[in-house]
Amino acid sequence: MTQLLNRHPYQAYQAHEAVTLARKRRKNSGNGKAIEYSVWRQVEKYLMLYYSPEQIAARLKKISVQSVYNYLYQNKARYEQFKPYLRRKGKAYRHCKAPSIKEGGRRYKRPIKQRPSYVESRKTQGHWEGDTIISRKDKQALLTLVERKTGLVLIERLNQRTAAKTRDMIIKLLTPFKKMVKSITFDNGMEFNYHHAIEHYLNTSVYFAEPYKSWQRGTNENTNGLIRQFIPKSAAISLVDDEQIKKIQYLLNTRPRKRHKFKSPASFYSKELRQIALHGGI
Repeated sequence: MTQLLNRHPYQAYQAHEAVTLARKRRKNSGNGKAIEYSVWRQVEKYLMLYYSPEQIAARLKKISVQSVYNYLYQNKARYEQFKPYLRRKGKAYRHCKAPSIKEGGRRYKRPIKQRPSYVESRKTQGHWEGDTIISRKDKQALLTLVERKTGLVLIERLNQRTAAKTRDMIIKLLTPFKKMVKSITFDNGMEFNYHHAIEHYLNTSVYFAEPYKSWQRGTNENTNGLIRQFIPKSAAISLVDDEQIKKIQYLLNTRPRKRHKFKSPASFYSKELRQIALHGGI
């Protein structure tokens, strides 16, 4: 009561007015000055990349950690939208003022059974499969992405096979092909757990093969077998330099394939690119 009276020294204390003011102060706490709409769009972008409120505040330098939490929890629909991207599933860190909300079940993964049946025929371009190749000798891995129709493969090193590193590399590799990424099918490895961000940034649909059914990603499995010709399981990936990885990618993409009437995936894919450039689609 003393604090409330001190805040209103020149007017009689009115209970309902004090409550209204208190709510306004609480709503704006941590915000400082008004924050521009564009900043909140950036906050949403980083949330979908699975950044924590602390990381977002450090990156943007325009808002506080508490402001990010306030933005999430003051709107129920917004909170539900971004809850899958929160590391603690809505449970706040102890030093932040946010409610503890339990998350039930695992993050939803769209099963391959929901993938359109025509994808299996390989008649339509733009459907990819993804996997990682691991080594018995070290923790590094190779990320492989294969376009189903053409067989074009993209190969890149992962220094750590974490969900965050894998997400960032997939987005980096497929962004140049963004208009031609209609779907991606992964196995159930933990490294693909940040698939929501991949879907968002590439504007695509992600599907997951059933456990222990590698044939559901046959294109990728076959390509990984070809890569094993150069890098066997007994080899340490950390000892394979980046130039060699790119050479393997080049050799596979320029190798003639029987199913393409002995044209290479690269030449076949270039034809597809020209069709899109000239006609806006295939």
